[in-house]
Amino acid sequence: MRAPALALTALLAACGDKVPEHSHDAPVTDGSDGSDGTSGADGADGADGTDGSDGTESPVDRDGDGFTSTEDCDDGDPAVHPEADEACNGVDDDCDGAVDEEPVDGRTWYADADADGHGDPDASIEACTRPEGYTGDATDCDDTLETVSPSAVEVCDGDDEDCDGLIDEDDPDTAGGVRWYTDADGDGYGDAASVTVSCSQPSGAVLDDTDCDDADPLLHPAASEVCDGVDNDCDGLTDDDDSDRTGGDTWYADTDGDGYGDATATTQACLQPSGAVADDTDCDDADGAIHPAATELCDSVDNDCDGLTDDDDAVTGGSTFYVDGDGDGYGGETTVEACSQ
Repeated sequence: MRAPALALTALLAACGDKVPEHSHDAPVTDGSDGSDGTSGADGADGADGTDGSDGTESPVDRDGDGFTSTEDCDDGDPAVHPEADEACNGVDDDCDGAVDEEPVDGRTWYADADADGHGDPDASIEACTRPEGYTGDATDCDDTLETVSPSAVEVCDGDDEDCDGLIDEDDPDTAGGVRWYTDADGDGYGDAASVTVSCSQPSGAVLDDTDCDDADPLLHPAASEVCDGVDNDCDGLTDDDDSDRTGGDTWYADTDGDGYGDATATTQACLQPSGAVADDTDCDDADGAIHPAATELCDSVDNDCDGLTDDDDAVTGGSTFYVDGDGDGYGGETTVEACSQ
């Protein structure tokens, strides 16, 4: 038993000649002397936040916003972290690498694909400033056509140009419509005082506006002017004042004023013209003494216009002759009136 005890004593003596590399008496080059808060053995209780295992720094949350420096893009500002709301402030509030995108305090902008200044209400984004191709207006009803917007003019084409929900003649703002005129009497001619502007023909209306009496189908520009005291053909002239008048009575010139007209000089008129009569039996309208009611005289003229002259007619004012029945040159009591014997 004495021999093993001597061997152990020799072993301990041999070890006592060497200084351990990490003893408190050896120089410290890795913080093992405890000057930086480590224990001097392995740095396990270092005050600088190391974990004592590999000497790396542990993540910290310096601004107290619940996110460590490995997650927080600005660990000095508690308002900046991955769950923050992006606001219009020129800062990447939510740490996604973009600034002022989809901000909570931004403005709604609407796509204006046709560049007419009016945006599509169904295509919008939130942004701090107006993006290219967007507008603050949301009233365009067709963002593919520049000619369609609340600022456009409604025309007759079957489209709602001005985005008011009304089309063509249903829209009181329609420009360029057709003027239609009421044709109450159905003669095909309209009343200029009754007009409707419409893209399509309304019932009971026509394009024409020249009817002078839309209550009478017999009165219109294509009617014949007749003697009735009415302007039948709507030209502003009535009866004899209208050269287009048809019908009327035939009147005969009475140049000599004897009340009997010349059958060869006629006039058609509604009313008796001056210097004309309804009679046409004068055989000499240059002589007032010659006419059907005149007395036949012995003057070799057909005074009474019966085609007979002097003794061929029942003459008045001739000479009295006595009948000489026995031919002795002496007449008896029987007499005759004659122009010549």
